Amino acid sequence: MNVYNLADHSTYNVLLTGDSDFVAEFAAVLQAANMQFNIIAPMDELDEIDVDFDVMSAAVATAEAEPYEAYADRLVADIHSLTASYTHIIDLSISSNMNRRLGLELAAAMNPRATVLVSVLTNTATDIGSVSNTADRITGLGLAPGLMSSTKTIDICKGLNTSDGHLTSARELMRAVGYATEVTEDRVALVQMRVLAMLINEAAFAVMEGLAKPEDIDKAMMLGVNYPKGLLAWADEIGIGVVTLVLDGLYREYQQERYRPCVQLKQMMRAGWTGKAAGRGFYIYQ
Repeated sequence: MNVYNLADHSTYNVLLTGDSDFVAEFAAVLQAANMQFNIIAPMDELDEIDVDFDVMSAAVATAEAEPYEAYADRLVADIHSLTASYTHIIDLSISSNMNRRLGLELAAAMNPRATVLVSVLTNTATDIGSVSNTADRITGLGLAPGLMSSTKTIDICKGLNTSDGHLTSARELMRAVGYATEVTEDRVALVQMRVLAMLINEAAFAVMEGLAKPEDIDKAMMLGVNYPKGLLAWADEIGIGVVTLVLDGLYREYQQERYRPCVQLKQMMRAGWTGKAAGRGFYIYQ
């Protein structure tokens, strides 16, 4: 039996994977906190988890560095170097649990004592843990793209099979990065993002039905309920695609009409009006 000796929790070494823009944004947070981390590109194009490690290494080595911009030097070029060197694995994918299984399961298998943290914007931690063989050490994060540098408090949860020790480990890491954490039940999108996505959905319906213009809706919410930002401006910052995927995940989980994404959001995605990063969403950006 192999014995793995990891650094204690005063020293963190994080392996980061997931959607490239999401990963790059969180990489900036880790770097600002002087946290040691590396990035492994998603390997969704490979179909089998038991594929030869040399093939895996080739896939990682040829991953494009461009999406990660300033963090290209953090990309892992040799899959063998993953073995037992990381205290935490963070998967910031906003895709279905099956699509993210390969990279997460591989990294977790090669780091059997690492705490696993995953985005739960579209699936629960229990769900992701069951397909990635990480059920006993997985925790869910409610981090939203576009808001990570401004958010001070985040939702976190443990899967039904997750040990308390791994939940504590995940909270300690997030505290070291600079976030306060609130523990919630394991549900799709947790609390903050679930509420925000539903409010954005209602605002999109109001726009689609001609009740008000985006700027009027946002001004009403800022003045009426003291929101720091208008709902539709928030949608543009997070990304129309992300908001729609969160609503799709909630609708798939609960099968309730209130979670069905507004047609306006779907049409904007089809047109490429996905928000601030694309130059156009509910507002036009230069």
